[in-house]
Amino acid sequence: MINRVYIRWLLLLCGTAFCFLPWPVHAWAQQDPLSLGSAEGYFLSGHMSALKDPTGRMDFNEALDVSERGGFTRFSGNLNAGYARAAYWIRFTLVREKGFPKHSMLSLSPSYTNEVTVYIQRPGRHPFVPASYRKTMLGSNVAVSERPVFNPNFVVPLDLPAGMPVDVYVRVSSTGSVSLTGRVSTLEDLRTNTYWSIMLQFGYLGIALVVAVMNLIFFISIRDRLFLYFSFYALIVLLNNIGVSGMVTLLYPSYAHVLSDYLVYMGIGAQMLVFAEFAHSLFRDTGGVWSLRSMRMMSFMGILTMASVPLGLYAYIVPFGFIGIIALISMLLWMSKQILVSMPQSGIFITIAFAISTLGYFYQILRLLGVLPLVAGWDINMIEPATLVHMVLISIALSERFRIAERQLADASRLAEKRAVEMAADMTSELRENKERLEVSLAAEHLAAERQHRFLTMLSHEYRTPLAIIQGNLDILSINSEDGEETEAPELTKMRRAVSRLVDVMDGSLEQSRLMDPQVAGSFKTIAAKEFVALQIEAVRWMWPDRSFIVNDALSDECISGELPLLNTALFNVLDNAQKYSPKDSPVMVSSNCIGGYIVLCIMNRSEGLEKGEPDILFDKYRRGASSKSTAGAGVGLWLVRQIIEQHDGDVAFHVSSEGMVTLTLRFPVVTPVQGC
Repeated sequence: MINRVYIRWLLLLCGTAFCFLPWPVHAWAQQDPLSLGSAEGYFLSGHMSALKDPTGRMDFNEALDVSERGGFTRFSGNLNAGYARAAYWIRFTLVREKGFPKHSMLSLSPSYTNEVTVYIQRPGRHPFVPASYRKTMLGSNVAVSERPVFNPNFVVPLDLPAGMPVDVYVRVSSTGSVSLTGRVSTLEDLRTNTYWSIMLQFGYLGIALVVAVMNLIFFISIRDRLFLYFSFYALIVLLNNIGVSGMVTLLYPSYAHVLSDYLVYMGIGAQMLVFAEFAHSLFRDTGGVWSLRSMRMMSFMGILTMASVPLGLYAYIVPFGFIGIIALISMLLWMSKQILVSMPQSGIFITIAFAISTLGYFYQILRLLGVLPLVAGWDINMIEPATLVHMVLISIALSERFRIAERQLADASRLAEKRAVEMAADMTSELRENKERLEVSLAAEHLAAERQHRFLTMLSHEYRTPLAIIQGNLDILSINSEDGEETEAPELTKMRRAVSRLVDVMDGSLEQSRLMDPQVAGSFKTIAAKEFVALQIEAVRWMWPDRSFIVNDALSDECISGELPLLNTALFNVLDNAQKYSPKDSPVMVSSNCIGGYIVLCIMNRSEGLEKGEPDILFDKYRRGASSKSTAGAGVGLWLVRQIIEQHDGDVAFHVSSEGMVTLTLRFPVVTPVQGC
């Protein structure tokens, strides 16, 4: 079965490639002049002879010499040489009878031909003398302002004497397909044909624009790339048809000669690219690997075709692109049967659309290649009606897809709403239970805090009595020292400081308990900042004599307001952390200064293993750093420091440098000194 499929594709490709072989021009013995009688218009088909110029360098003098020797060959129908990459000289003779008006028009097409030069014999002049002819430059590369008649086609005025033959020579060359069809018309006939052609083209462009906008709206609604690709495809077909039909002459007359090639030839490449991407998206889930790869190859061929236009290689590249287009559309027609099974409602429209596109492209491509004749009166671009039907049917199919997606979205929305209601009910019940648990926990915590406060109060009271006894005995020992000197013994000094520190600890415990109870107000006093810092530095040096504390004190007589036990606890905790979490041989640096109305204390030490992001969480209650696992503590020291500093209208900041230096900064507002400060 697989071999048969491959054989069919091979035969199709071979047959298509056979279409590119050069086809001979049918020769006839003699050319008949075109007699213009009483009709409104006459086609040139069957009355023309041709001379091929492979080099494209033959001038009019040489063409006349060849014509005089009988070197032009008559052919049936119209000129349709395909992508010949050569210039052609066309000759025909007009004879006006009395029933046809003297002033008439010669209309030549297709309007995307790059160079069309017309030589019309002046009445009564010698037919083989170049000076006997009037030259008119036409073609898509000629500015509209330089053309004799403003028309989508190439129109030349004629002034024909009755009964006298007039020879006409036309040189044709083009980057794309080389073809020529013509008609001699009265002024009224030309006006009527132009009117209906413009109406037809504007109708086509309007439908293409509506299809493009509709699919773009669908894409914005459901974000399906199929609609976006097809919207781009419709817009590109619209722009390409503006160039092919010559409507660019009417819409942009000043730039028509510049835009024409890009709209026509690059438009073909853009159609390949966007339609291949549309097909890839359409069959992404159902197509085979090689099918999807061939679509990607067509996308690349489209890009290559567009790039070949400014490089002058379009005529060499586009035939292969046409083979790819025929193969791609045929493959899509074969693959659309899968859509018929998966999406029967929209699949039938897609299948018919691909079938019509295949017929239209087959006919037009074979005609562009010169295989099929350019029939007189039937020079319409067959891709136009094919793509028009294609766009309408695909739009219907995509609309059905949009309707199905909308219905699925509505079902999903209802299901999601139902699940949301169920989840909300479950969450409400869970929140109610959690609220009850939280109320119980808060009541228990409040009771525990109250018991803790009572316990600390009782403990402090019970400790104060023996501490007072010890303090009194130390005073007696100091008075009754054996040597009778005023200087106190070192042992007594150490004991006195130990007792003083124990009292501060007990006061700090009570203050910590009070900090947890916002209803208890504190008693603030004015404190000399320099003395406050010096006493704490002296205390830590006495407690840890082996540690180095480097002090840089720039304070003078500034004062702060606060509760001394709380401030002592805060600064002591900071110094304690600095010596505890730094290497034993590294110093702890303390600097104090008055900056901007604030007392600024900076405690710096080197850190051991402090992780990134930890400074943000170390001020949380019961949170400890990664480097504190081997050090005793409960994680309330820095939390307590922040509580105390903020209670005193100050702030605390923590910073870790890239070199591992930790800096903790305390700021207190300076107050006006009073007596005793």
